[in-house]
Amino acid sequence: MIKVFEELNISNAFYIPNGWRRWKEIYGSEVPISIVIREKNEFIDPELLEESKITFYLKNDEEFYILSPSGELQTIKFGQTIKNHFGTFSIVKNPAYRPVPNFTLENVPIVIAFYDPVGAGKYFSEKLNVDIVNKLASVVELSMLDEHPIKGKEILSKLIEVYNKEAEVEKNVAARNTIKFIDAQLVGLSSELDSIEKQAESYKLRNSITDVSAEAELYLSSTTINREKLSEFSIQIEVLESIEEYLTKQGNDYEMVPSTLSIQDPTLSALIAQFNQLQRERERMLRTTQPNNPIVLNINQQLTSLRGSIVENLRNIKNGLVISRDNLSATDNQFRSRAAQAPTIERELLDIGRQQGIKQQHYLLLVQKREEAVLSLAASSVNNSKVIEPPTPTDLPVNPNKKLIYAFGLIMGLAFPFGLIYLKDAWQEKIQLKTDVEKLTSTKILGEISRNKDANGMIAISKGKRTMIAEQFRFIRSNLAFTTYNKSNKVIMVTSGMSGEGKTFFSLNLAISLGLVDKKVAVLEFDLRRPAMLSSLGINVPVGLSEYLEDEQYQLDDIIHPLAMAQNVSVLGCGKIPENPAELMSGERLIRLLKELSQRFDYVIIDTAPIGLVSDSFILNEFVDVTIFMLRYNYSTKAQVKTVEDIRKHKKFKMPLIVLNDADGEMIYGYGGTYGKKYYQAK
Repeated sequence: MIKVFEELNISNAFYIPNGWRRWKEIYGSEVPISIVIREKNEFIDPELLEESKITFYLKNDEEFYILSPSGELQTIKFGQTIKNHFGTFSIVKNPAYRPVPNFTLENVPIVIAFYDPVGAGKYFSEKLNVDIVNKLASVVELSMLDEHPIKGKEILSKLIEVYNKEAEVEKNVAARNTIKFIDAQLVGLSSELDSIEKQAESYKLRNSITDVSAEAELYLSSTTINREKLSEFSIQIEVLESIEEYLTKQGNDYEMVPSTLSIQDPTLSALIAQFNQLQRERERMLRTTQPNNPIVLNINQQLTSLRGSIVENLRNIKNGLVISRDNLSATDNQFRSRAAQAPTIERELLDIGRQQGIKQQHYLLLVQKREEAVLSLAASSVNNSKVIEPPTPTDLPVNPNKKLIYAFGLIMGLAFPFGLIYLKDAWQEKIQLKTDVEKLTSTKILGEISRNKDANGMIAISKGKRTMIAEQFRFIRSNLAFTTYNKSNKVIMVTSGMSGEGKTFFSLNLAISLGLVDKKVAVLEFDLRRPAMLSSLGINVPVGLSEYLEDEQYQLDDIIHPLAMAQNVSVLGCGKIPENPAELMSGERLIRLLKELSQRFDYVIIDTAPIGLVSDSFILNEFVDVTIFMLRYNYSTKAQVKTVEDIRKHKKFKMPLIVLNDADGEMIYGYGGTYGKKYYQAK
């Protein structure tokens, strides 16, 4: 690639403006000027090359301006010598210049960039892509991305041309050097090969050898046979000695003689068989007669005689085998002595033959390589590669892909805000919308209550009042009747996960809304730890629920107080705060209290302590028909909603329902717009 840039004489790039802060490269006949390099610096720092950029402005037919990166403006004539970090050069007019459409040289700057062929070659070699078209064919596809299509085309064409030239030169040089080297080697190798062949001939004549391998094989075969026979004789001698030792050993006079399968002697076999037969006969006689029986004594004498004969026969056979073994051993020594000389002869002859073979193979290889080099040199005029399709630029730009960039920008433009919203919702632990509750639990939502903006305090609903929050309580009253249709809903317990979610406010206003439809309602302040209902209403009573549950002298009428500001509603205050609320609520008086209230009132609403803090609600659960959980927007947590779902799933409370408190006006479905504003303005 470096040679490509050197042959194309490309050491500069030219750019003209192409929009705001954008530049377009021009090349070849599109460039109105040419750079004539007078002298180039040998070592060029890439950073200094960046500083060598100059901007060309045409002044007239004879002069032009040059603006350096430092801001210095110079007036220079065409052909005048200029010097910078790149080297010494001059700028002349390009005789092959053809004007570019929509481009005039006057008042249009041309940025001239300098680069070294070595650095440019490295840069463009990294831009070059080489792909295999088919794994079964020796075809590759070359491609390159460049700003200017004609420039890229010329670089690729020149690259193929340089490649073929380099391959041809390299091939010719290698072939000639190979032939020269082989000719020098063949001269000396022929002389060495002739000398080794004469040496082998003389050695065979001196040692009277025709075929060393055949003679050595004969010696080895004879030695092997002798060793097998010697081994056989040694085994037979050991067997005979063991039988002899057995027969001469005391205590074995009347024992069977072992068989001698390896000793093929008929006399010995007959004697041993006769001896063993007499032994069996003696054993048979001893079963019915005494050892001193004449017949037994006669057999004993025969056995003694036979034992002596067997021993004598064994010794004779052993002596014969020893003699045969010694003779065979002497013969084997002769074979070994003769065979011992064969390896030395064969080794020396093999050494001569090995040298001869190496030289011969070397000679044949050199001859073959010389012929290959000659053929290669003859075929060097053929190019190393063939161009199937010449370099062709694309009709339209391929990079950057505007559609892909626009699509990516659109996707990111949508994904980024939605991602932020998703992360915000994922990290938000407080419930903010009704959908947050619906996603976490299947418990029915009885209704929503707006933020109470009435300065009058706890009472948000009364007869004839038409504010939004009053209508919401009427809506909840209707939903409660619809939800509990044909079911007992006498006793309603209102609880929450933590304090401050509006239990007392909801209990009191729900009771007032039920009283408006001529239902008698009793509201019990059963938060025995932190009572707040009567104090918020400004009511002070001496006796309450704690006194009633603790002392038998108090009757139900002593703690029932009708609410003056609402019809059909009575409140039962907490009284003094007891020391043991849980134990106090576990007595029989609580059962009697709720039973009597259920008989005297249409509804009993219990304002109890939060379930997330104390266990009072679980104690009251067995006496209630409906449980309402209060959740407050931007206050209650999603963990509390999950607790409500767990209660519903495992049926820990009867008929659980949810009321959402402290909703903004725009959060209430069905109350937005002008209709909602009219409710806010109603008096």
